[in-house]
Formats: sequence, C-alpha cells, structure tokens
Amino acid sequence: MNAVIEQGFGNIVPWQAMLDRHQELFVEMVPGSRIGFVSREASGILPGKHLEGVKLATEVPMLAWQLENGSMSARIERFAGMASTKVDLLLVADEEAMATMLGELEGDTLTVIKRLIRRGRMMFFVFKNKAQLQDAGYEDFLDSLGLAFLGACR
Repeated sequence: MNAVIEQGFGNIVPWQAMLDRHQELFVEMVPGSRIGFVSREASGILPGKHLEGVKLATEVPMLAWQLENGSMSARIERFAGMASTKVDLLLVADEEAMATMLGELEGDTLTVIKRLIRRGRMMFFVFKNKAQLQDAGYEDFLDSLGLAFLGACR
C-alpha cells in the first residue's frame, strides 16, 4: 500500500486500517459509494456562509473513502469545491476535529466523528436524497454516526 502523507490527514495507512476494522458498516453499500473529508479552514467552507460563494483559489486535499472490490478504501484526492466534488457525503472538519480524528485512528474513530458532528466541530453535507442513500446502502454507516435518516418508522 502506498504510504501517502498529505497535509492535514497524515499517513493514509492508519486510515485504511481503521476502515478495515469497520468493514461491517460498508457491506451493504453499492460499489462506487464515496465519502469525503476536507479541512474547514483549507476549503473555506464555514458555518453560515453560502456555499455558492465558496470559491477555492487552489485545490485542497480531500480524504476520500470509496467502496471498491467489496471493501472501503482510503485515498487522498483533490477538492476543488462543492460543485465539482464527486462524493455522496462530505464531512468538513475544523482544525481541532482533524487533530482529534488523527489521534483516534487506532481507537473508535467513528464514535469520535459522531461526537465531533454533534459538537459542531464537523459539518455534514449530503449530495444524494434519502431514497438514493437508502438504495446505496448507507443506513448502517449513517446510524453509526447517529444520523438515522430513515426516521422512527421503518
């Protein structure tokens, strides 16, 4: 595995190991399902700012998780803005959240992400509607983050 190190996300190997430990959350997802992470400060995506007004002077690193060959894999890609991103879900983490995630890669990272979302340290953007997410198999993953999108009636 390529040990790519990218500003803000550290070495990709611990990210992949974390995804491997949590493969059960991704087994229902369809091939090509994608989740992205970017830095709030680097991307300019700030709370209360209109997303149409976010213009990046340059591309910034994005940690992308993609389901391929039956498992979720981690890679570093480039993020050029909301309009051009090709993810189903995008999580935008502030500096503190990025550091917290990196420090918890060997622990229960998904619980940490859940806590960061609840505390407002990480914003969550959805690029598919409820039916598309359900058809793509996101239920277990979203439930693990405390984001039960199907509601109480099942």
